[in-house]
Amino acid sequence: MYIPFIKIPYEEEYITGLKDVFESGMYVEGEYTREFEELFAKYVEVKYSVAVNNGTSAEYLILKALGIGPGDKVVVPSFTFISTVSQVMHLGAKPVFVDVDLDTYTIDIEDLKNKVDGSVKAVIAVHLFGHPADLKPILELADKYGFYVIEDACQAHGSRYMNKHVGGFGYAGFFSFYPTKNMTVYGEGGMIVSNDEGIIDKIRLLKNHGITENGDIITLGYNMNFNEIQAYLGIKSLLKLDDYVKRRREIAKMYNEELSGYVDTPIEKEYAYHSYSLYSIKSRDRDKLLKFLRESGIDVRIYYKKPLHRQPIIKRILGEIKLENTEKLSKIILSLPIYPSLSDAEISYIINKVKEFHSM
Repeated sequence: MYIPFIKIPYEEEYITGLKDVFESGMYVEGEYTREFEELFAKYVEVKYSVAVNNGTSAEYLILKALGIGPGDKVVVPSFTFISTVSQVMHLGAKPVFVDVDLDTYTIDIEDLKNKVDGSVKAVIAVHLFGHPADLKPILELADKYGFYVIEDACQAHGSRYMNKHVGGFGYAGFFSFYPTKNMTVYGEGGMIVSNDEGIIDKIRLLKNHGITENGDIITLGYNMNFNEIQAYLGIKSLLKLDDYVKRRREIAKMYNEELSGYVDTPIEKEYAYHSYSLYSIKSRDRDKLLKFLRESGIDVRIYYKKPLHRQPIIKRILGEIKLENTEKLSKIILSLPIYPSLSDAEISYIINKVKEFHSM
């Protein structure tokens, strides 16, 4: 048996429906893009939503629109994907790395309290693997010190914090629709959400070369527009998202019940509704377990084997940084396959192989 790490679901109607896109003659920023934006804003329960070419561009545009630049301090976790930090650095701002909580893999609030003050311009709260960061204390610190809270929800479509979808709590939030996410557009894509009309207007201008509706170019912008094919597929994916998340949670429940006692299974805090973009266990025999599972035909992955503050480019610029929890997690974390079309038989096979490893 071979079980891939990810298998992207699709319906036949997706393919036949693309004919309407082709026949429209509009392939970039047309009616499907506008509809996708409107539906996504409604889903996340925010006033505004802007589709862009990918999640990395989404973060960059938010930071740029907020005026973050050289010398500004932006607090970010090190236990995340490189784009969360690289866009901060591209703008000349200084990342301030914060440790993560060992249970949720999101920002450690106590460490954050030690690292924020009036000199911090923004905090990027990453909802990692689908578990929301604890936003209430972060927002309270933002009120105290006056920094922006930006939500990185690239792995958290359908996740909720205190029964409300993530993305709309901070000043702005952003999502990725890359194929490995729990909602995809079958290619690259990103979405920015906010309740602030001013930042949305700036982002719409910046993502399209700084061109206004009447054709004037009033600032130097970028080419980060969205396309109609991905918008159409995004609409279809969004309509299926709650069902997909429900299935992910069912699979996670099976894993939790069967694997508890063999490995450390993910924890869902009382304030959270976990969407399980990734199902990440902790094992002190991680590398041996990974080898055994792959030899058994199960594609498993490590997110993240080397945290950002240990990456050569970051160390060269920022020097030596110590983050105890992040470094511990990077040595013991392992992600198992979890996707809506994973069958009960495949789930049982994965569970039995993990148990078999620990019985040897």
